[in-house]
Amino acid sequence: MKSKLIKGLSIFLGGILMFTACEDEDTSPNLGDAVGTWDLVGLDGTYTRTIINKTGVEHTAEKYPLVANWKDAAVFAAVLQAGGVPVTAEYVQAQTARPLTTFLPGGNAPGFPREAKFSAAALKLAGIQMEVDLLDSKSSTEKGTYTVKGTYPSLRLDPDACRTYLMDPAPQISDKGDWFANYETGVFELAPVVDIDQVLPPFNNGKFTVNREVEPATFYLEFLDRDSHDELFAQVKPGKSWDTKMEEDKRVITGINGLPTNALGGWDPTATTDAANEAYIMDAQLAPWGGFLTFYALNVLGELAAKMADVKNPLTDLNQDQKVDATDLFYFMLADIQAGGGGESPFGVPYTILTDLGDGTDQTKFKYRDDSGADWVGTPAAISTASGGKLKYQIKGLCMPVNETILFKSTWNEKALTTTN
Repeated sequence: MKSKLIKGLSIFLGGILMFTACEDEDTSPNLGDAVGTWDLVGLDGTYTRTIINKTGVEHTAEKYPLVANWKDAAVFAAVLQAGGVPVTAEYVQAQTARPLTTFLPGGNAPGFPREAKFSAAALKLAGIQMEVDLLDSKSSTEKGTYTVKGTYPSLRLDPDACRTYLMDPAPQISDKGDWFANYETGVFELAPVVDIDQVLPPFNNGKFTVNREVEPATFYLEFLDRDSHDELFAQVKPGKSWDTKMEEDKRVITGINGLPTNALGGWDPTATTDAANEAYIMDAQLAPWGGFLTFYALNVLGELAAKMADVKNPLTDLNQDQKVDATDLFYFMLADIQAGGGGESPFGVPYTILTDLGDGTDQTKFKYRDDSGADWVGTPAAISTASGGKLKYQIKGLCMPVNETILFKSTWNEKALTTTN
């Protein structure tokens, strides 16, 4: 009886111990709360691009002028040719081209830094969808593996137009590699595999947080993409520097073929509208022509340049204001008109057309003729060298090599488990 009691008690106690052991067993993931499948629900990207001048890199230069060309230069060349003037369309285009601004190495590429912010709704509208699966490791000191699939935002270059744009539709992503999270420091590491093309860059100092106190659980990840920056690439892969292969694979070329426009249709870098490839050229120095580069203004400026470059008889400071400018040219034109000299611009427009002398009796009202009330009509049969009007210009695309970094801030929700009956 005693042996049976002891045997039964042993079995009972053994069951308790076994049950207790099962209860105390730690089944939590080795790599903590970040383990799981996550859907992208928010993304902010700050793109920084710094212009460079680097030997051997495509499009490199000591300076990068943004040039605009007169839309109707070839049409006007045809008018001149019909009038017996031996010019080519290329000559007229070269003579009428206007540099809008010049970018220098070391400065920000135009339009950068640029921020792209996507809420959950904006991601859906843009066709951007990413799912990351952070798989656990065999121990808390080993790296886990990850996969990313879906579509992602990407700035691309149209090399023919030298235009940078957000790709639509969004390109596909199918990445994989290793990951690790340190919950004490809040540092997240990503190491893509090296034998396939990858979208996400490697980094070892991302910042992350996980919140499993909410439903669904949230995962936040912030990291700096530096693998398109030749000086910072060593931070991505310590001990390595860019070489010829890296230049080909990683070098970013930024393109610009437009500027924002104001309410009057003129290019204005301070405006907040979308960049336009075609617009008027406006400048405070063009005040005699309503602030616009018009056909008459183009002829006056061309004549001014020709007279200032005349070695034998250069234009002088006729109004004694210590400078030679369009005001001095006006006095020169006025003297020529009064003397019956028959002067005309390099494009054959008579001084009498370019100036407005009223009835000729009140010199205080003498001025350049303002032809900004309408556009220049670009039809050979309807125009002559005397036709006036505002000129439409088109920006010639400009490509510049840059160093790029991208600061990504992403928010993810844990993917809901699906069940089948």
